Amino acid sequence: MNQQVKQQIKNFSYFVFGNLSKVKTSFFSDTYIALGYLLKSQAEYVRSIATEYKKDRDQLHDFLAGTFISPDEKIHYFEFGVRWGQIITKWAMHNKNPNSLFAGFDTFTGLPEDWGTVKKGSFSNDGEVPYTTDTRITFCIGLVQDTLPAYLKKINPDDRLILHLDFDIYNATLFSLLTLAPCLKKGDIIILDEYFSITKNHHEYRAFCDFLSLYKFQYKPWYKSRGGRYVIEISE
Repeated sequence: MNQQVKQQIKNFSYFVFGNLSKVKTSFFSDTYIALGYLLKSQAEYVRSIATEYKKDRDQLHDFLAGTFISPDEKIHYFEFGVRWGQIITKWAMHNKNPNSLFAGFDTFTGLPEDWGTVKKGSFSNDGEVPYTTDTRITFCIGLVQDTLPAYLKKINPDDRLILHLDFDIYNATLFSLLTLAPCLKKGDIIILDEYFSITKNHHEYRAFCDFLSLYKFQYKPWYKSRGGRYVIEISE
């Protein structure tokens, strides 16, 4: 094959791929990425040795806060995505240790960006912060990248950390995990609200995968429940 023919083939290839790039959209890219994470998360979720908890979300948190974790244990509970505050209130209500702390992070104005087909501003609490008389509860208002770093000074390295991840979107979830990574240790609990989802595995699940690719934590899977929730304990 002479040099001229090679150049013609190369030019044709550039022409074809150049035109394909014009019709390629972020929709197709995101679809293929989401499909990959769907297949991976579904396989891991199904094969997981975690005990299947067959009751609803509220009952799962009642069980975790009132039975799985001793009500007398001193804990530091983090909730990423609060909205009305019903879950963080459950944890505080069940835990009787006066030295436990409960921190809720939210803008209270809804999602700061689109979450798949769920639009920016969804899940808003109209800027209203949940009311509480429990002085152990603190609400950190605003974007987590602005509020979490300042809160770190309140963390006692000896306290058992409970992380409830319910931000939904990828970047906020990953930021929270990476920021708290130096504080995590054996025995700490992570609750993923959207570990497995039919349509949105390229958000919370993807963030968890990326987190583990950087920090090689080992963990024990404890519970999985309908809705794709997953409860794990850091083992080392």
